Amino acid sequence: MPGPTLDARLLSKEVTEMAWRIKANYYEGCNCALGCPCNMNGFPSHGYCEGVVGFKIKEGDREGTDLAGAKVASAVKWPGAIHEGNGTMVLFIDATEAQREALIPILTAEDPGLPWEILAATVSEVHGPFFETIDIDEKAIDSQLRVGDKLSMNMESFRDPVSGEKHVPHMILKDGFIFQDGAIGTTSVLTLNADGVTFDHAGNNAYYSEVEWSSDNRMAPVITQQT
Repeated sequence: MPGPTLDARLLSKEVTEMAWRIKANYYEGCNCALGCPCNMNGFPSHGYCEGVVGFKIKEGDREGTDLAGAKVASAVKWPGAIHEGNGTMVLFIDATEAQREALIPILTAEDPGLPWEILAATVSEVHGPFFETIDIDEKAIDSQLRVGDKLSMNMESFRDPVSGEKHVPHMILKDGFIFQDGAIGTTSVLTLNADGVTFDHAGNNAYYSEVEWSSDNRMAPVITQQT
């Protein structure tokens, strides 16, 4: 079932910023080549970016509301590079009513803090949030995430072509605003078909990470030099 429109919340003048923190298991799959160049030069492999971002909160709160156990899955289609904006997002939340009310301001950056302070700014159209069951089979880079028949992501680790043993490279991003250490894998399934928004991108990049986000981690201010 759909929740209150995000546009209405963002346009509301009665917004009070709240402190928040989240420690979560993070799952990502996209249409980019393995390793995803978006994390290096900022531009996707095929000129556009489409993918799934999901997380399950292990610990967290927003002004006294316990967020542990809440799950979020989002799928976004950007027509170009992420930083160029104009993304279309489908958003699912699996949480109690109190957790929903706490999470929506975080995900829309009404309550600023990375990574959502940056990601929300790149999205111009939002479908949802839809309050539905999110199933996550938690196996690190071999995890699976599913929202009914609307969204599916099966992540897989690499296998050594000679020995057949599991091989898990890592992407280290010292200043990464989503994660700093991400296990790299691939996907056998990566599909979206929800509210008229669709894609199918199996066999491309995937990341798994354990992340810590908070309202204390803010986007650096832009300093304009006067001439």
